[in-house]
Amino acid sequence: MKMTIQFFTSKIKYIVLIYAVIQLILIFTTDISYKSDSLYYYNLAQDCIESNEFYPASAHIYEDYIVAPLYVNVLIIILMIYNSTTLISLFNLALVLLTILNLYKITLRIFSIDAAQLTILYYVFYVNTLGLVLQNYTDLFFLSLVLTSIYLYLQRTNLALFISGIFLGASITVRPVGWALLIAFILIHFVAFIKNKSFLLNRKFIYAGTLFFIIAFGLLTYSQFGRFEFTSTTGPINLLLGANEDATGGFNSRVLETGKAGYIDDSISITYIQRGEFYKEQAINWIGQNPEKWLLLAPMKIFHTFGWDDISLSALPGFDDTNFARVIRIIFTEGDFNKALPDSTVFEKFIYLLVLVISHMYYFFLIIVVIAGIYNYFKRKEYNEVINLILIFCALAILMIMVTVGAPRYKYPVIILMIPIAANYFKQKFSVRQNTNE
Repeated sequence: MKMTIQFFTSKIKYIVLIYAVIQLILIFTTDISYKSDSLYYYNLAQDCIESNEFYPASAHIYEDYIVAPLYVNVLIIILMIYNSTTLISLFNLALVLLTILNLYKITLRIFSIDAAQLTILYYVFYVNTLGLVLQNYTDLFFLSLVLTSIYLYLQRTNLALFISGIFLGASITVRPVGWALLIAFILIHFVAFIKNKSFLLNRKFIYAGTLFFIIAFGLLTYSQFGRFEFTSTTGPINLLLGANEDATGGFNSRVLETGKAGYIDDSISITYIQRGEFYKEQAINWIGQNPEKWLLLAPMKIFHTFGWDDISLSALPGFDDTNFARVIRIIFTEGDFNKALPDSTVFEKFIYLLVLVISHMYYFFLIIVVIAGIYNYFKRKEYNEVINLILIFCALAILMIMVTVGAPRYKYPVIILMIPIAANYFKQKFSVRQNTNE
């Protein structure tokens, strides 16, 4: 085992190169067809290109909500250069390579070169990323912004801290969970102030950068849209999805059907602001009347997020509309493989199950090592500012899921940010065993 790990880590540059080549092959040989949120972001960008506006365009006042405004505007720029899904995937590949670089440098800074190399191996073998490169989700972009912010924070110079704040602010304009990173920074600085009885003045630059980007981006939106919007307004609908009579903890659109809590009659003339107020009022009223039910849904939201890992894997073997959790449920409850995977050959069923089962075995291994790494960190009573920053961010992100609604994709930034902790723990335990055996 030791020699195997040493072999892979010593060839890390070649492994990353092969990984990038595999992604390029997938990008240029896969017939990309967006669905769900991927298609929604893509259509928003195309609407803006047709109307010669940036997002949100004037017509979007009647959308359900404003979503990931920075990301959609980046899509607009990409599609204006070359209107093809291929260019979006190439952009995703660039984000993946940036993520690998940031993960390596951050892990190297807080742990060791061995842990950094193992971190990259863990990331490369987490094959959900291969599927995400072919999608049009916010996850890769959001994660790259967060990691870049953390890496720049490690540089400690005034300029680096200011730019770190800019990337932090940019993450908030992509996904509201970016607020969790800002709160994490505030908390670690507050703890440092309590311990040292003084505040390092240059830390103010990170908050200045965050404020600068949010105000600048909000003003740009205001100049063309007439409203100071700088982040997604999806909070109310997500709150309602996790707080209604039909809530399961995961995404369930039944709440929006006729006669249900989220149904809006004559919704075409309703602005996203009015929708948000309506959804929030409905959710808060239900929580007030059913506090016990709402609290009991929190573990189910965690289960829907972490219980399985089909973020983008089903799309890799060509089953775009398939959900692995649903497939397993049908197989075990009904024993009907044809119903679980309709319109597919025996070989295609075999490949699908092989890919998903192996990837889930790896995923649960990773979860176990992450938990063990966190436990070991607290057991040793160590203090590392960046590890604390990551742990607080992840804890707050999970809390936001528990308050709103769970989905497998929501855990992606959390899992990736935890990989360095898992890699360092595995390296430490493996080294101890080897030394003991020797």
